[in-house]
Amino acid sequence: MSGEELHSIASVIRDFQFFVAEKWKIASDKRGSGNTANIGSINKISDMLSGHGMFSRLGEEWFDEYWMNYGKITITDDKGNTRKITRLKDFVAYRGGDVRLIVPKARRTRAGNRSL
Repeated sequence: MSGEELHSIASVIRDFQFFVAEKWKIASDKRGSGNTANIGSINKISDMLSGHGMFSRLGEEWFDEYWMNYGKITITDDKGNTRKITRLKDFVAYRGGDVRLIVPKARRTRAGNRSL
C-alpha cells in the first residue's frame, strides 16, 4: 500500500485534540498507577486543556518538592499514630503553605461523568 492510499482506510478513531502542558500544571497528588512511582494527572479534559491541575495555583516549586518527598516524610497525628505523607493537603500544611491554593481534583460521579 502506498502513502497515497492511506486516506482511503476507514479509521476507528477520529476528532483528535492534541495539547501540550507542563506536567506540574496538570498533575494530581496521586501516583499514576499502583505499582510504580509515576506521577498521576488530573482527569477532567477541560481542566487538562486549561492547565488547571492541583498544583496550578501553587506553582512548579511545590510540585517538585511534593514529588521529591512523596511518601518519604512521616507525620504523627493527634492520637500518636504515624503515617507517610501522600496527600498534597498534608504536605502543604506540613511545610506551612496555603492549602487554599490547592485546586481540588475533579471526582467521578455515579454516571461516570466528572465533577468537583
